[in-house]
Amino acid sequence: MLWHRKVARRAPGMTLEGVLGANDRLDRAAGRKVPRPGALCIAADGRLLLSSGTGILALAAWDAEPEGWASFDAPVTALAASPGGGIAVGLAGGGLSVRAPDGSPADGWRPPDGLASITDCLFLSEDEVALVDCGYGPADDILSLAPWDERAAGKVVALRRDGAPRLLADRLHCPMGLCRAADGPLIATELERARLVEVDGGAVRRAGFPGYLGRIRPGPEGYLLACLARRDPLIEFLKTETAFVADMKAAIDPHHWISPRVDPAFSHDFPIELGATRLFGEVKPWAPSFSYGLVIELDAEMMPIASAHSRANGHRHAITDILSWRGDLIAVSAGSGEVLNLGPGGAAA
Repeated sequence: MLWHRKVARRAPGMTLEGVLGANDRLDRAAGRKVPRPGALCIAADGRLLLSSGTGILALAAWDAEPEGWASFDAPVTALAASPGGGIAVGLAGGGLSVRAPDGSPADGWRPPDGLASITDCLFLSEDEVALVDCGYGPADDILSLAPWDERAAGKVVALRRDGAPRLLADRLHCPMGLCRAADGPLIATELERARLVEVDGGAVRRAGFPGYLGRIRPGPEGYLLACLARRDPLIEFLKTETAFVADMKAAIDPHHWISPRVDPAFSHDFPIELGATRLFGEVKPWAPSFSYGLVIELDAEMMPIASAHSRANGHRHAITDILSWRGDLIAVSAGSGEVLNLGPGGAAA
């Protein structure tokens, strides 16, 4: 039994080499500041919808001024668009609002009870939407908790317009994203397990990614994978030091655990970051950093073919979403509070 547990928790196999090798694509990308950005989707009329705190903004073109599209009583945590123009909006605390193309509430939709937090959603038809519940509430620091939590409390639920929910999958370990594979199955990302799994049956499609996985979207060559941070060697090593981890969890606030983070700002509240002390007034790109910006482009077989990075000396960290819009890759950096335009994707970018 002990041997089995060690195998199940071994560090991911992919390293930041080859097509995953370090670069500065995220830091070179055009960007625009947005208050508290998080999720993206493309409306049926071609506009880019972007969550901003408790509201949603609409962009008609990259250089256009954003327009208010809808506002809510809670922060927006997920977005999805249907071919017919409907927009599903996940809200903090497990709430859901489905909107018509003009932003007005659509009739007949009510969120199911018992959801902790909707991290992603996907229309299965015009009258049914799949919801990803990561299992953590809005007050929980997911990036601090998930790397050290063995609970598999996440699930995917399908909700019909008439309000009848059905469970598609449960016992997922912090699922964050959802997309439909080209060959049909729904694929979910698991943040800490660094893998893509089929919702129906749990088969692992691809594993060993060198990042903490966020959302997955269709892309020009196959798929686009947003990562909230890179895998940290210290964290992976400490998973073998059970006594240390038990003391850390018992004595220290989760915000100060040795875990990935969103904010790239240097802080003396985190002693481990003394390893990133400036050399000649600079933080070097290879310095220790628990925050990181990483996008992975995948082919049709979900193998990496290209990547975009913001390293320790960058600030465009914690990529929460990415999609292809009008030929360009558009990403959200929660670390810098920006929406980024990476230009065309692909290995030659």
